[in-house]
Formats: sequence, C-alpha cells, structure tokens
Amino acid sequence: MAHQRKLAQECSVEELDRELVARGAQIPDKKRFKFKDREGTLERAVIMAQVKEFYEAAASLSPSKNLRHLTTWELAKALMFKTRKMRIEGGRGIWDDDDRKDYYQIDDGQVKKNADCVAAICGKDDLIAEDNGFFRLKTKIFGKVFHLRDREPFCRQPIAAGRLCTGFLVKEDIIATAAHCIHGTSLSQLRFLFGYKMLDFSTAVTRVPNDNIYKGVEIIDRVYRGFRGDGSDWALVKLDRKVIGQSVVTFPSAEISCGQPVYVIGHPCGLPLKYAAGARVKAFENVYFSADLDVFSGNSGSPVFASNTHELVGIVVRGDNRDFRWTCKGWISVKYPNREIYSKGAQCTRYSEFSKYCR
Repeated sequence: MAHQRKLAQECSVEELDRELVARGAQIPDKKRFKFKDREGTLERAVIMAQVKEFYEAAASLSPSKNLRHLTTWELAKALMFKTRKMRIEGGRGIWDDDDRKDYYQIDDGQVKKNADCVAAICGKDDLIAEDNGFFRLKTKIFGKVFHLRDREPFCRQPIAAGRLCTGFLVKEDIIATAAHCIHGTSLSQLRFLFGYKMLDFSTAVTRVPNDNIYKGVEIIDRVYRGFRGDGSDWALVKLDRKVIGQSVVTFPSAEISCGQPVYVIGHPCGLPLKYAAGARVKAFENVYFSADLDVFSGNSGSPVFASNTHELVGIVVRGDNRDFRWTCKGWISVKYPNREIYSKGAQCTRYSEFSKYCR
C-alpha cells in the first residue's frame, strides 16, 4: 500500500514530537527540543527507557511510514523551528495535582464573586441566534476534539468550537485581557460573553440571553511586547454598555511577593469557566511574574488573584505551546514539574501595568 509522504514543515508540533520519540531521539534534561540522533547505537535502549518514563507507551510506537524518508535531524530542526517561541520560561499544563474546579464546585463566596466578573471572548460568528433573544455558543466535545484519554478531567464537557480567550471586568464597562487575544482581529468581530459555566456535573450553560453578551466599541489602550520586548501584554476594551449584575475586580494596595499563594479563573481550552488554586508566585520580572498555575490555551487574559485577599495581581499571558502529551491510548495533560520540559510556570502581566487606566 502506498503512503503519502509529508514534509517536515507540514507536521504539527505533536506529530514531530511523537515521531522523534518513536525513533528514540534523546531529550536532554532542561534543553527543550534539542535532539541528538542515537539510532543504531548501543545507547539507544538506555535512551528509550528514559524517554518512555515520560512519554509512556508512545516510545514503543513504530515510526510513521509517511515520515520515514526524513532523517531524525530534519525532524528535529523542524520541531525546533516550530517551537522557537517555547524557549521562554513559561509553562502551560498541570502543576502537581490538578486543582481546576467548575463554577458549581466553588464554595468560597469571594472566589465566586471574582468568577462572576470573568468573560469568555469569542468571535461573533461563534454565536448562533435563537428565539426569545437567546444565543447559543457553538461547541464541540473536549475529549473528541483533542483525542483525550477517558481519564482526562472534563473530557466530556463542551469547548468553544472557535478561538476563545478570557477577559474580566475592571470597571462596569471595561474588560481587561491579554493584548494578543485581540491582536490582528477587528473589535467588531468579537463578543464578550458572561455566564459560560457548568451548573452541575453534566449541565453546561451554552445558551445565554443577549443581555449577557457585549460588544467592544473602543480599545482604550494596549501593550503587546510579548516575546520580543519586556514581556508586557495587556489590553483594555470599552464595552457597548455597562455590565449589570456582575462583579468588578479589586486592585491591591501593594505588590505581591515571591511565594505568594495565587489562583486563576478562566476558560482553559475553551471549556466552561474553571477556578484553579494551589499555585504560588515563583519569579518576578519588571512587568510580569511567573506562577505555577494550572493553565492552558484559552486561559490567556485570565485574571490571577491573591489567595489571601482575593485582589487582582495579574493577567495570564504566556506559557509553553504544549498543553498535552501523547500516550498509546490518547492525549493527556502535560504535568509539571518534570525533567523533560523546564518551566517556571505561566507568565502573567502585573496588574500595575494597566491599573492606572482603571481607577
């Protein structure tokens, strides 16, 4: 049977990663995606055992017939090129235990109040108009989209079918988020949706009244220096009207310190709202800090709060571009800390970068 050859640059990061694992490529400790070709050497078995410890059964898979015309070095170069932005010290995935909880599982009144100020940012075309002034968010099933193992948390919940970020209220008519969430997109094409959450284990609120959906009418200010600058990444968007019945975040009177317990609220992978505690600030830079938060794509723009005061301390803006890793039965969340992927945690723009616009 003929096999269709693929070019290295046509492969996704995960395809390249999986193929290199199958070939027994070495992943040196704390050196991301710098592989060394060991095929045909006596050290292969030792290296395979080390790789298998992290990648489980993926290490025993046969190399893809569609990629066998490519050398391991060609694959490694393609992977390093695709992951060039992963050399930052940020991490997406689960740190230690998975601390994520659904809205209905939040017992703390202050946490729930902060959760009520969080909005999902989606495209206007991702909302379907229905009768009686309601709209339905287009969704798919999380586990099916990402081919997750059955044991993966929330795998049967819906996720937004389109691109989704997180934002939060800093004033009654102003949303804060990461600047890259609105970069390159016309503000008129975005919608800010409140109330996308789980009511119980199996009931997701994907149908919301128009009263819970807002348009952006002005970008008050934004800074997007991301990977090439000092790391600042934030935006403030004025809404078409005041938000009624939702909370507004509280700004602190003093900066937080290293080791400070923090928590995050947002929409990881486009899931209904999630709250994740059990994290601490690990490092500081001039305009951002790093924390071992349980975050994924979709958490960009999520508010980070001090656990003791429930005051806003930052916005999630960056992490490694790897949410999941392969096993023989499907994908599971990347777990930190581990020796294969060095990370200090997710990077968060400090609240002081934009708070003067919100007073």
